[in-house]
Amino acid sequence: MTDKHDSAAAMPRIRALLDRLDIVADPRRQRRLLDELRQPKRTTVLSFLNQHAFNLAWTDAAFCEDLLRSELLLRDGVGMAACLRLLVRAPGLNMNGTDLIPQLVAAYAGRRVAVAGTEQPYLERAVRHLREQGLDIVCSIDGFGGEDRCVATIAAARPELVILGMGMPRQERIAARLAGELEQPTLIVNGGAILDFMAGRFPRAPQWLRRIGLEWLYRLLKEPRRLWRRYVLGGGQFLWRVLCLAWDSGDERETLGAAALSLDTHASPRECRSMSADAEPLFAQPQQRLAGLVQRLDAQMAGGGRRIVQFIAARPGEGASSLAQAYAEASARLRKRKVLLLSDDLDRERAWPSLVEEALDRASASIAAAGDDANGDVTRARLSSAARGYQDNYAAIEDASVWGGLCERFDEIVVDAKPAFGLVAAARASGVIVVVEAEVTRASAIRKLLDDLAAVNAQVLGSILNKHRSHLPRALHDRL
Repeated sequence: MTDKHDSAAAMPRIRALLDRLDIVADPRRQRRLLDELRQPKRTTVLSFLNQHAFNLAWTDAAFCEDLLRSELLLRDGVGMAACLRLLVRAPGLNMNGTDLIPQLVAAYAGRRVAVAGTEQPYLERAVRHLREQGLDIVCSIDGFGGEDRCVATIAAARPELVILGMGMPRQERIAARLAGELEQPTLIVNGGAILDFMAGRFPRAPQWLRRIGLEWLYRLLKEPRRLWRRYVLGGGQFLWRVLCLAWDSGDERETLGAAALSLDTHASPRECRSMSADAEPLFAQPQQRLAGLVQRLDAQMAGGGRRIVQFIAARPGEGASSLAQAYAEASARLRKRKVLLLSDDLDRERAWPSLVEEALDRASASIAAAGDDANGDVTRARLSSAARGYQDNYAAIEDASVWGGLCERFDEIVVDAKPAFGLVAAARASGVIVVVEAEVTRASAIRKLLDDLAAVNAQVLGSILNKHRSHLPRALHDRL
């Protein structure tokens, strides 16, 4: 179905695409996502990765790049869920656009909206449907004109929400261009056939078929001439490519697990379906386990005053943020310490001080001032600032004098650093704790993280594993 050379070229970019997926683990996380999309801080492109997009990205590098540029990339469909499970990745909720976009439409009632896609008379019917939902349609354009005209027309209308229903890969290409043209914060949604569904051109499957993941079969039976190539031939290609990807992964699909290593508190971690998002219920640590963690760190770090403790994971969403927050609160409560939590996983609706602001304006002492409003003895601030460029953030995190100034004002600094800044922060930490999702994280990813930490001379204290059913490779056990 595909030659060896094509597969070798495609697999690295497909892995990058899978790593880029924003997995929504539970309804709580879904509600939080909807709240964020309702009021985007900047222009945000929302795209979906389904079986068809996977196949296109396999053969079309430019389309794959457009998907990677999306601020949000969500998993869509049972095919991708099966793919992720085969590759030992958590699939999370099915965030298909046909269900999600109507929720966004309801959230944008009374606001300026542009739509582009499909053809007449279905475009006009979709516009009429959206107006009945209370949206102010400021621009509607079919999906068959020139791309330059489409981008210019939508940008001139200054919408708050853009729904593109042109199909792949055209809509993703236009979305990427449009994101660079819009001057105001706008949500751009790549919706596929959503306008046709709104217009009544194509019927949705009954609810019971959607629940068991067979809406694709219903659509195929309704539109065999249009969809047989995508679902029949494309389904075979998809299966073959996923198997190639799984086979090529080799020992990377080793699953991790056992019990916590050097930081084990002799209490079983809470079993959970997935740690693909830092949601409170998924990493609810028993109080005795947190108390044990504080005690163990105090013992390992000689009582632990004026220290910097960092929680880091090999891949995003393994519980590091939840654990860092829980540990900071436990340390402040049990030891009566003044604790600073530096994390980018804070409420986006609130303006938080950041480390880069502290570095650029020492006189303002913005983080210390935030402590006046902190809950309890934990002061919260962002490790990086979205308003600043990567270089400014990197320089602030690398600046030893910034950390020294913070250590003078706080008894303990707890750091939750995402991959972009994880290693530079680790170089400044007194000790690093590796957080591992036992049944999802690849052994090779942990090995690479440990090698990277060793390269910056970070002091790894140990690891915390949130599951205990599988084994931890002996090589990793010895290293940790």
